[in-house]
Amino acid sequence: MGNDNMEAFVTGEIVCDCGSNSFKIKLVGDTSFYEKKRVIKLIEIDGHYFLIVQVQCNKCEKEHLIFDKDLHGWNGFVCGHEEEVPPRPASKDWHCNKCDKTDHSMKVRIQSKGQDDFIEEGGDEFDKNDWVEAFSWITVMVECNSCKASNKEWISYETM
Repeated sequence: MGNDNMEAFVTGEIVCDCGSNSFKIKLVGDTSFYEKKRVIKLIEIDGHYFLIVQVQCNKCEKEHLIFDKDLHGWNGFVCGHEEEVPPRPASKDWHCNKCDKTDHSMKVRIQSKGQDDFIEEGGDEFDKNDWVEAFSWITVMVECNSCKASNKEWISYETM
C-alpha cells in the first residue's frame, strides 16, 4: 500500500505462530441464509451489536482474534473507545456448510482509503502510521480443510 490517496487492498492467509493454517473458527455473529448460502452478519445481544471472529489453531491450540467490529476497522479503531466495549458474549464453533466439519483455513482482505484520508479525517488524535488500523472494509474467506468447500465472502463487512 502506498501513501497516495486511493483505495488500497491487502490480502493475507491466516497462519498461526506455529506455522499451521488449520483452525477451528469461533464466531459471534448472526448466521442467516441468503440465496441458499449461510452468510455472517451482525448479531444483536442485549441491545448491543457484535461481529467477532476468532480462530483456534488445530495444531498448538493457540487462539487468535481476527476481527472484532468494536476494536478493528474505522469504527472500532477511530470512533471506538475500548473502555465502552460491552462484555464479549460466548462464541460458537463454525461448521462447514457442506460436510459439517470445523477444520478450516482462512484468508482476510482489508481495504483502506489510504494514509492521506486517515490523517485528514483522524486529525492529530492518532499517529499517522496507524492508518492501516483504520481500514474501511474487511472480507473474510474460508475454506473447509476436510471437503474443500470455500466461501470467498464468508464475511464482507464495511467498518465505516
